[in-house]
Amino acid sequence: MVSVAGKTAELVTLVALAVLVPRVLGPADFGRFSVALTIVTIASVAMMLGGPTLMARYVPAAPPEERAALARALTARLAVGRAAQLAVVALVAGMLVAVDPSAFPADLTALVLVSLALSVAATLALQTGLGLGRTGPWSARYPLQNAVLVIAVLVLYPFGGVTAAVAGIALSCVVALGLGAATAGPALRGARAAVELPAGALRFAILQAAGGALVQIAHRGGVVAVALLAGSSVQTGHAALALGVGLAATYAVAQVFTVALPGLVERENADAPGSRPALVLQENTQAGRLRSREANAADGPGRPELGDAEAALRRLAGLALAVLVPATLVAALLLEDAVPAVFGHGYAGAVEAFAPALAMVVVAPVNALVLQAAALRLRPEATLHSAIAGALAFALVALLAVPSLGATGGTAAALAGAVATALTSIRLLPGAIGARVGGASLAGAAGVLAIALTVA
Repeated sequence: MVSVAGKTAELVTLVALAVLVPRVLGPADFGRFSVALTIVTIASVAMMLGGPTLMARYVPAAPPEERAALARALTARLAVGRAAQLAVVALVAGMLVAVDPSAFPADLTALVLVSLALSVAATLALQTGLGLGRTGPWSARYPLQNAVLVIAVLVLYPFGGVTAAVAGIALSCVVALGLGAATAGPALRGARAAVELPAGALRFAILQAAGGALVQIAHRGGVVAVALLAGSSVQTGHAALALGVGLAATYAVAQVFTVALPGLVERENADAPGSRPALVLQENTQAGRLRSREANAADGPGRPELGDAEAALRRLAGLALAVLVPATLVAALLLEDAVPAVFGHGYAGAVEAFAPALAMVVVAPVNALVLQAAALRLRPEATLHSAIAGALAFALVALLAVPSLGATGGTAAALAGAVATALTSIRLLPGAIGARVGGASLAGAAGVLAIALTVA
């Protein structure tokens, strides 16, 4: 219920972000603002080092008396890596400003860096609470952050233009960090002084992070690709609008699956025989990895020690598709009239770009399902390999389509990445998705794309 309420609130704020901000900024300035927001989002996710899934998978699997200490140890270890990454990013940004200040204005670059650092710190704190079962603040983060961002942009833009609007991104990240500090502080205050990190946990995190970064590039890179390859701020704004709406629904689905994972892990461990949790680290030993490969080589319901966890994820994906397929089909039929009516007539040219973005939403339940299934099976390499396939598909389509199709090419590249990720995941995690869920998702996406392109 908490995740559903959080997603409902997030959708409300995303509607405001998608409707009000583009109207106020106009296509050109919205395109410039979206590039800054996209850079902050992609970079912060790339620096997450698989943190949310790491916390959600490992902390609930530890004995109850060790969870707070383990969460603190993992957070401290991740913080060191993130600090080093931020230092490198700051160095590169400083060099870009020095070499080409017209392309990389010092004020905008500084605001992007500050926003990135604040966003990374907020995620660190909130994912710690997620691992300890505090799903409320995790679910509330983006509704709160989006609401602050919308208000800040609407208030600041008339006074300082795009630079002031970008400052609103930093302000929203300050609020998110405050929420994270209020969540993590009490959770960790009584933790034991030290605890040994689970073997394999950091490898899991690194592979998850690499896969997550590539997924973000495929999801959000369309905006940057249009900015670079189409050379039009208006087309960039159209791509940002269509992808923003599509990704709002995509991440709403993903968040529900992420919030569900800690409870599934804890429940499976509670039902396991013996005192040692069943799902802690099956992969820690060579024998465990061998058993995992053998189990996953067979096409079946998944590893038997996972119990009902994967079945619960499949049911969740089925429910999501039952809502998303008819909703996106209706949206596809209404695109031509709805886009200019909702976002303003300046965005009438974005109608065609919405077609691939809507189809991408229907693929979201499968990609959310396989991400959590890979975490349950402790198969982060499957996540990485799927993300590589998705990123390659995105890059190929972007290079071929964006120069001639502009915003539509950018959203088509994002759709190609999502589909390639899903198909590769289905191949690498046999039994995790199920024929009905996978077939309904891909067929639904094809139907939505066909109808939307016909209407557009």
